[in-house]
Amino acid sequence: MRGAKSTIALVVLLAGLGAYFYFVTSKLPEGGADAAKKQEKVFTGLDATKIEEIKVTSAAGDATTLKKDGSGWQIVQPLTAKADESEATSITSALAAAEISRVIDENPSNLNEYGLSNPRIAIDFKAAGDKDYRRLLIGEKTPTGANIYAKRNDEKKVFAIPAFQETSLNRTTFDLRDKVLLKFEREKVDAIDVTAAGKTLAVAKGTGDWRIAKPIQTSADFGSVEGLIGRLQSAQRYS
Repeated sequence: MRGAKSTIALVVLLAGLGAYFYFVTSKLPEGGADAAKKQEKVFTGLDATKIEEIKVTSAAGDATTLKKDGSGWQIVQPLTAKADESEATSITSALAAAEISRVIDENPSNLNEYGLSNPRIAIDFKAAGDKDYRRLLIGEKTPTGANIYAKRNDEKKVFAIPAFQETSLNRTTFDLRDKVLLKFEREKVDAIDVTAAGKTLAVAKGTGDWRIAKPIQTSADFGSVEGLIGRLQSAQRYS
């Protein structure tokens, strides 16, 4: 009897699971679970490589305008300087990849609830062929902190995007500026002079080796000289 009861219980359990599975999957959109995971892009069809101009107003309050020319990204406002290519690309990639986690309110009566009456961050941009700027406005984080409230263009709709996107989009003028102090081709360096406390150390490259030329002439430590070149190449400004 016990075996029969166990079998009956197992059949009932399997039937219940089957009914649950049917109910859940019947509510999924066509294409099943994979289709349910697909989310609307904030800017459908946007190609990051086609973005040619960006205006970033950061949470710190500074506004920076970048434009792309034949040599790469340049800052044109509030100063003229070369932009950090990786920072600019990070913004364009984030704009193209941004997805709507969920729609919060199609027609909100009060944007203050979402921090969007005076957005913390604003990104305006133009891609090739655009006559007008497209815009992404970012407000406060949702209560869980996993998303942030946002609006696009002049639409009323408030939606949420993943909070991690803020890291790429909330960039100051200093963040966006190319901070490399010295630009040179490492393989073309054949001499270095270092002056400190009134004394000069000069090294020069011989046939594949580095040699000290001043204050004495002797072999130089190859690793130390190459390490110095690496530090010069990676040196950045901090203000």
